[in-house]
Amino acid sequence: MSSPTKQEVGKPAIKLEPASQKPKRVSFEIGVVYRKGTRHFLAVTNKILISFKNSEVFEVRPNHRYESVRSISVEELCKRWGIALRGLDKITSSYLSPPIATLKTRPRGSRRRRAADEDAWRQLRTIRVHYSA
Repeated sequence: MSSPTKQEVGKPAIKLEPASQKPKRVSFEIGVVYRKGTRHFLAVTNKILISFKNSEVFEVRPNHRYESVRSISVEELCKRWGIALRGLDKITSSYLSPPIATLKTRPRGSRRRRAADEDAWRQLRTIRVHYSA
């Protein structure tokens, strides 16, 4: 007959429960129309869907996947929402076109290094020209 261990006497057995699963990150394909119920949404980013109600735009950031509708045309979508195609273009351009400030490129490296590289290139080029003559 074996004697009980400390864990058996003093503490109840620990139950291991499955780790809580993190909710899956929902991602949408930009430019695709999605549907939930009878309402249609347009994906403007991978997390934001837009729709129109009474000609007013509203954003949705869903936690669950919506059904994609690839058979609907842009004209039909605008008719369902009661807006003009130019209105849709104006709204979506704010999401799809980055601001001009982010398009400006910055030079890489330091100015001293660029100046030193340029000087080294100039010296190398003058040496090659001198020996070629």
